Amino acid sequence: MAFFLTRLQKFYENAEITCRDVVLSVPSYLSNVERQALLDAADIAGLRCLRLINESTAIALQYGFFRKKDLDAKEERRVAFIDLGNSKTTITIASFVQGKTKIIIHKSDRNLGARDFDWALLEKLGGDFAAKFGADPRKNPRCIVRMLEGIEKTRKMLSSVPDAPLNIDYLLEEEDLNCLVKRDEFEQLIDPLLRRFTDLVKQTITDSGKSFFRMLVSCRAKH
Repeated sequence: MAFFLTRLQKFYENAEITCRDVVLSVPSYLSNVERQALLDAADIAGLRCLRLINESTAIALQYGFFRKKDLDAKEERRVAFIDLGNSKTTITIASFVQGKTKIIIHKSDRNLGARDFDWALLEKLGGDFAAKFGADPRKNPRCIVRMLEGIEKTRKMLSSVPDAPLNIDYLLEEEDLNCLVKRDEFEQLIDPLLRRFTDLVKQTITDSGKSFFRMLVSCRAKH
């Protein structure tokens, strides 16, 4: 991390930005030890970290700043921010009035992300390939990397179309992987992960002390 911050600093110096004071955003679930390690990395890189701030808090502050004209001075607006990333999911509920932001709750699953969706499809397609050709690409690191690259592209396409092709030439034993991935089948495949995500959303809203139905309607209607 210190090396990364040093390279980042060089990038800004090339752009004639020489400030060494920084604010770093971190996942809300990081422990004190992990946060201290990041502070140490900044120090090694020659940077002065003024503050560590949770990523979702930073997003909420940005929302409040750029939407301040839309906010009421007295009536509270509650917003749920959902960050489903590659490796983790974070849900934050915040309340807003003009000039004030309040974080109500953070909830995270640091092992639930798009990579898990991709891996579920890899297991399915890898098993089909092994059954058809007698060679298992799931046991070959190079094949796994190639499959994950193709699966990620296909998954993104499924966001806007009902099905998408996945073609990988000479995947293993000079055999190709060619298939059509259907969105409905993909959703069934990752159903346990989707249920896990849904449970996290429900638990976050429950622990926030707000009605699940009321919060859901508020988020959908306004945001």
